[in-house]
Amino acid sequence: MDLESDGASLSVRRIADPPGLRVGGEVDTTTAGEFGEALAAVVRCCDGDVRVDLAGVTFIDLAGLRVLADTAAELGPGRALVLGPMAGHVEHLIRLVGWDTAPGLRLAG
Repeated sequence: MDLESDGASLSVRRIADPPGLRVGGEVDTTTAGEFGEALAAVVRCCDGDVRVDLAGVTFIDLAGLRVLADTAAELGPGRALVLGPMAGHVEHLIRLVGWDTAPGLRLAG
């Protein structure tokens, strides 16, 4: 799925092994809704952890980060939203806001 809104461009591709998404482009207030819907669809259909590859993300704002944190919090016991690989600026922002230790969210090492 490729989305374009107000000049922002987002690419979201489903991956099978491990189950999850590969995300590229800009995740911001204009694309966060669509990103959240794609992520929710993967979470619903898969058991266990869900991987989100953020290596291609060129920009992410608080709305995009909130989608990740909220989704992780709703996964329930024994499941995690595993982020990685990811661009350095994305990891830095996640750590800066303190969400690297959010419930259900795990940064891939």
